[in-house]
Amino acid sequence: MGNKRLSIRPDKKTLIHEISIQLRSYSKLARNTIAMRYLVRLGLFLLFTTALLTGCKSKEGLPREGLKIYYIRHAEGGHNVKKAWEEKGVPESEWPSYVGNPNMFTPRGEKEVVAATEKLQDYSFDFIATSNIWRVRNTILPYLKASNQTAEVWPELREGPGMTTILSKDIPDLDIEILNLGNPIELPEMEQNFFVLRKDSPNDYKAYPKGSEENLKVAYMKHVSLYAIEMIEKRFGGTDKSILLAGHNSSGVSLLKLLLKKEPESKKGITSSGIWMVEQQKDGTYQLKIYNNEVVGE
Repeated sequence: MGNKRLSIRPDKKTLIHEISIQLRSYSKLARNTIAMRYLVRLGLFLLFTTALLTGCKSKEGLPREGLKIYYIRHAEGGHNVKKAWEEKGVPESEWPSYVGNPNMFTPRGEKEVVAATEKLQDYSFDFIATSNIWRVRNTILPYLKASNQTAEVWPELREGPGMTTILSKDIPDLDIEILNLGNPIELPEMEQNFFVLRKDSPNDYKAYPKGSEENLKVAYMKHVSLYAIEMIEKRFGGTDKSILLAGHNSSGVSLLKLLLKKEPESKKGITSSGIWMVEQQKDGTYQLKIYNNEVVGE
């Protein structure tokens, strides 16, 4: 129980490479029939062990290691520190340029981007999706460049209200369509080699009407979050893939609650550049494995 350091398990290619080295070393000893029989038996045993460690299929057809969904929040932006600067009593004319600007990182945020780039390189992802908002794209952009990968833009991951009440029975189901009915999503030319728009959603989703009640605002968030889960499960459900989603605190907490179908034990929000991870179980449910970069109790 309790928090543990996160360890990275060798992937299948690494294990097979190590096995091949061992087999070649043992082959030098194969001077007679008995030694050769021992070599064959050893090889079969090691290959069988590798299959078990890398996710062979169960009787139910699901992998022993299920789909892993990683989620990273953006680094600290200027809008995140505006309140703190207001409370300092410093005249706004004397604020640094980043204060209050959601399209600039704070000095701390810039360091978090560097740390996140290094941290993400400890993983191997089969797919990456990101919010369309600047601070999220630019949190993972250095990682995409370093790993020579691209991310698909999912407007469903952008910020919105409702992370505290997303599971409430008082939240209505939307009876109108809002997906792909918002403003067109535009990517700067310099980012277009690293981000691609989803074919079915070149536009943002439609915003709720001005003056809407809180429950309706949350209903919009719930609707798009459930659609994101639907896309994930349609593409990757029942596999042993690892995918990365990049977004915001509100969308990340909302998505996590809807995946778990309950409140997580931790009541803290996602820290800047913090990561959570859930793993799909054999029965299709999800179990929280990592929260804010820490392995949670098993």
